[in-house]
Amino acid sequence: MELFYKINFHELIADILSLIEERELSSKNALERTFKRVRGKDRERARGLAHAYIFEIEKWKRKIDFIGNSVLKGIKIEELDPYLANLLRIGIFEMKFKGVVPAIATDSIVRAVKDKYDLSRAKFINAVLRDVESFDVGKALEALRERDKIEYLSIKFSHPRWYVEYVIDLLGYEEGLRLLLSNNKPQRYYIRVNPLKTDIDSLSDYLEEHGVRVTRTPVDDILKVLEYKTPITHLEGYKEGYFVIQDLASAYVAHVLSPEKGERVLDLAAAPGSKTFHVAQLMENTGEIIAVDYSLERLRKMETKMKILGVKNVKLVHADGMKFKDMRKFDKIILDAPCSSSGTYRQFPEVKWRFNKEKIKKVIQVQKAMIRNAYKNLRDEGEMTYSTCSIRIDENEENVKYALEKVGFDLVTYPFSWGERGFTEIGEMVFRSFTHLHDCNSFFIAKLKR
Repeated sequence: MELFYKINFHELIADILSLIEERELSSKNALERTFKRVRGKDRERARGLAHAYIFEIEKWKRKIDFIGNSVLKGIKIEELDPYLANLLRIGIFEMKFKGVVPAIATDSIVRAVKDKYDLSRAKFINAVLRDVESFDVGKALEALRERDKIEYLSIKFSHPRWYVEYVIDLLGYEEGLRLLLSNNKPQRYYIRVNPLKTDIDSLSDYLEEHGVRVTRTPVDDILKVLEYKTPITHLEGYKEGYFVIQDLASAYVAHVLSPEKGERVLDLAAAPGSKTFHVAQLMENTGEIIAVDYSLERLRKMETKMKILGVKNVKLVHADGMKFKDMRKFDKIILDAPCSSSGTYRQFPEVKWRFNKEKIKKVIQVQKAMIRNAYKNLRDEGEMTYSTCSIRIDENEENVKYALEKVGFDLVTYPFSWGERGFTEIGEMVFRSFTHLHDCNSFFIAKLKR
């Protein structure tokens, strides 16, 4: 593979994995940043292969580390130099998950370690990978199942232990297991039509003509992608803004909000902008939408996307959604709150490793602060959607109860046309989707009124 880059392919992958881990970037963002430095005729092929490697390594990281830690002596893979640990993970992945001949997998990683570090560490990694080659994963997992069933499930399906405990407690053993399995299936793509440029039938015909087989969904302006020949983002229709890629449940939020033409709408956590632009399109570019986000970089990307989509009624504001205050009140508010992202593991496997109990407690405090601020910005009788891509009750139903009991909101009875209902005493009045039931992100939506 001909690439103009100062390092080889395995070091390139280790670079991206390190960016994801150390800077908490998304895999897509880390891939984009790294490939800005890559040139050569095989660049696009390398990018596709790198994406596949990153996605699968992040998905199976818990199991990969279990294998590495089972053969390491006196140290754990998490205690190694982060870059060295990632090179080792790549070797384990190639050997045990990708089916690369062990000698070839070992040799390529050892050479990368020798180039990056020194001969002694190259010998160390060589010895570790030789032990990995003979390690019986199935036998080790069976032994673990006898000792600790939750830990066994956590490693077998490569999910954080807290998540396994939580979903089994929430859904029961069988349903929880189905969710774990579903999270590890290939990503499902959904396409939302841009009504400012085309209609759903014309878009469906266009996609079919270009080798993208689609079907209708419970959400009127969303198509489910069944198969495709060319990557969807390479199509001219995507580049020209005739459609966007947006998860099915995420796209339901704008419909639940039910914005009307001419209204004044606030989005308190707007980036990357899918819900903001969806509301703008439903309002037919009338009224005014104030889109607030704390990330200037993400707002700049939104500005570029707005022009492509033909959205003209959105004003971007760089501010903190917990504190933003406008002189005038709003008719509607979207609060798609920052969360543990525990409903997006199939789409973004790297987020599995970002949250623990302490971080979740902190993000819940942010969610509550944003709920309080939303109330201050909403006019009397104004309405708000509260949504997260989390499975957790404490980020969802409990926060809605907080909004009702401590802030002053009322819960709106909305006729949800699909999905499941929620938990606790307000469960029948809120929306939930689950990856194993609805083939999309696990998601939560509630509609509130001041």
